[in-house]
Amino acid sequence: MSAGPGTKPITSPRRRFVLRALGTFAYPVELRTLATHVVATRENVPLEAVDEEARERAAVQLHHVDLPALTAAGLVEYDPESRMAVRTETRAGDRYAGTAIGSRRSDAA
Repeated sequence: MSAGPGTKPITSPRRRFVLRALGTFAYPVELRTLATHVVATRENVPLEAVDEEARERAAVQLHHVDLPALTAAGLVEYDPESRMAVRTETRAGDRYAGTAIGSRRSDAA
């Protein structure tokens, strides 16, 4: 029996941060916004404290590595042309991202 999408644990902390961040939005998120949220979570700083260099490094890593992997796992839909991402799988992803289904908000600061 093969495992379905979202059944394999997400071992990368950055990918867990991505799932957690996307779980706070009820709509697709632009790559730079997502990168800002990931860096802020990783560094435990406010969004406003994320500098441009850290945001750009994270955006490149997300675009080329993490978002394609999460898309392949069926947890995220990512359009590289528009650079928009959205969560597609919540139940399995929540287990690995450390978020609760009920915690999804319609808007994030």
